[in-house]
Formats: sequence, C-alpha cells, structure tokens
Amino acid sequence: MNLLQDTQTAHPIGETVAAGPWQMTVIEVVAGEEASSLLAQTNSENPPAPDGLGYAAARISVRNTSDRDLSIAQSDFAISGSDGILRRAPGVVTPDPPLHAVVPPGQSSEGWVVSLVNDPATALLWYDSATIASAWGDTVFALAEGAALSATEPTDDADTETGSDPARPAAIGDTVRTGGWDITVQDVIYGQDVFELADFRLRALGSGYGGIGNFIGLYVSVLNVSAFPAFFSTSALQIADGAGEPWDHTTTLTPPNPDVSREYLPGASGEGWAAFEPQGYATADLIRIQPSHVGGSPRYVAFTGGGSSAPSAETPDSTSPPADIASGSTVVVSEDLVNLRVEPSSSAEIITELPIDTQLTVTGDPVEADGYTWYPVDVVASSQTGFIVADFIEPVEE
Repeated sequence: MNLLQDTQTAHPIGETVAAGPWQMTVIEVVAGEEASSLLAQTNSENPPAPDGLGYAAARISVRNTSDRDLSIAQSDFAISGSDGILRRAPGVVTPDPPLHAVVPPGQSSEGWVVSLVNDPATALLWYDSATIASAWGDTVFALAEGAALSATEPTDDADTETGSDPARPAAIGDTVRTGGWDITVQDVIYGQDVFELADFRLRALGSGYGGIGNFIGLYVSVLNVSAFPAFFSTSALQIADGAGEPWDHTTTLTPPNPDVSREYLPGASGEGWAAFEPQGYATADLIRIQPSHVGGSPRYVAFTGGGSSAPSAETPDSTSPPADIASGSTVVVSEDLVNLRVEPSSSAEIITELPIDTQLTVTGDPVEADGYTWYPVDVVASSQTGFIVADFIEPVEE
C-alpha cells in the first residue's frame, strides 16, 4: 500500500470520514502532559514517555457500514510526527474504553487509541487496517490544528552497487542502497560494551551470563527511499562469514536504546541499535544487509577496513604468542565458552564449548594451523580429548 498516494487529505477532528467500510470520527484528542496525566490516572504502572517523545491519545467513533462483522483494534492505527516515524500502540494500559471490538453491520463502537509522537503539534493519526485487503480504506486524521501531510519528492530507489560483492564489501560508515533503503552501519561494539548499554531486558541475563563475550552491537542509520511506508527490521541485518553466508543459530538480542527497528514514512530517516549473539564457532567477517526478500539483493559491510574478524571464540584480543607449554602440564581455560575441536583447525568439528577455568591436561606438542597455535588436550572432568587454541589456556601455577 501507499498511504501517501492513496490519501490526499488529513481530516480534522470532528469530521466523519468514510474509511473503507467504516464511518470514522476522531472525537477527542489529548497530547503531551495532558495525555501523560490521563495515562497515569488510568494505571499508576504506565511508564512516562521516553526521552524526546510524548504520548498522544485519540478517542475515536466508528460505525460499520458493511454487511458483515468487522474487527477494529489499536493495531490498525499509528501516529506520526515531524520525524516521519509511524509509531503504533506502546505497551501501556489504554484509557477506558480502548478501541477494540468486533462490530456487527450497522452498529457502532467507540474507544481510545494511544501512541507516542516526537512533536504533538504535527501529529497525524493513520488508519491502515491489517485485516481489510488493499489500501482502499486508508485514512489520515490531523490530531492538531495545522498538522498536514508532507509532500515527498520522487526518489530513484534503484539499488546501487556499493557492497554488492562480499569479496569487495563496503566499510563501516559507507552507505549501501538495497530494497528501497539507504543503510549505513556507523559503529560496531562488542561484548561487555553491548551489555553495559543495554536496558533491563538484556541485563536481566546477569553479568555472569556466558555468552556476553559473543555479543555484537551495530549502530545503524536508515533512510526510506521508497514511495511506501515501510518497517525496517533487525532481520535485515545478519552476521556473515567471509563468503557472505550468514551464520545460523545467531540470536537477535534486545538492543540498546534507541532501537533502529521502526516504521518509516517515505523520505523519513532514523538511527539506532541492533544487537546479536552469534555462536562461539562463528567469525564476524561481514554484515549482510537485505531488508526485503521481495525486492533488492544483499549488500555486505566489513566489520573492519581490512575485513578481519571481530572478537570470537577463536579470535583472541591479543596477538602475542603464548609461552610453550610442556606435554603433561595442567592448564585452565582463560575465557568463557572456548571451542574444543576434533582437529587443529578452525573449520573442524566442535566437540564442546569449555567454560572458563575448565582444567585440561596437555597431551602433546603444539601444532601451527589456520594462523593459530593449537594444543592437544584432555578435559580433566570428562576425559574428552581434542584441540584448543593456545591463546585461551593458561598454565596452572604450582
């Protein structure tokens, strides 16, 4: 659908509008401090609006003019402001009654819709039903006097070649265009830095969570260059190997604030975080970008200018060679969740991931392979045998 093409007018408060099978009227609007007060009175657990945003609430009356039952809910509405970001119902208790009903033919219903907006003076309420096919009922209401639709100039949204070949990826700070989006990875952070920036949802894992060392945070800016409102999802971003193949079993984490995942009007831009936890065997060589599998092909961005890997279970922070360790020595694992492999190779089968402080017995001489020094070891507690990178073991002091 294309709300901006199919909807030419932002209707004022009090005007009854045909919105597909509905007769729809915005009866009342409260915004800013008044809306915050209304939500606080509704439920004392309703949180304050995030920094830079304010609540807006609209009381809406609808009448079903069709010959069948129709459903309507807050998810059918979004509110936008001067930033061009469409925001739908946040996780708050809505004033009574909320607009949520199945309405029989010829019957009416009334209720509140609540969302967030960056500037109440420019607030627009968008109706675009998730259940009524096509855009024939899409409608926009002005929630403030003077609020109006912004004209957008046509844009050449054709994909560009930058980053199209994983062998010649774009760099951090370069802009790639694919699938109707301009996308720029501005910064990358790892491990504890991601955890420290995260909110309570990720920090609930606790600082002792073993996977923190694998966390990757991407700070991304996006611009919707298409003619349609569109949602940019973190599913557009994947951690990939040097050939551009995304690693499977990668967890998408709750990112630090702000979250780049939002719904953007044509011409609107924004920036924010996405965060991931690849498995310990993964190497972070490339960021694979593909916002849509319908339009646009993948683009690739190297984590560093040279395309080298980010820290992983086999990419130690230090490149200094470890001291030789004699066969028969007892050592401990110095990092969390380090790979024990069948052979001395970063592509060999992983036997297990060893927690920090796991005791091992060195059973032979070191082997140089794949740019690493490997030791054959026995796991003292389990008697498992395999190879481990030397940078992740330390001799036990006598």
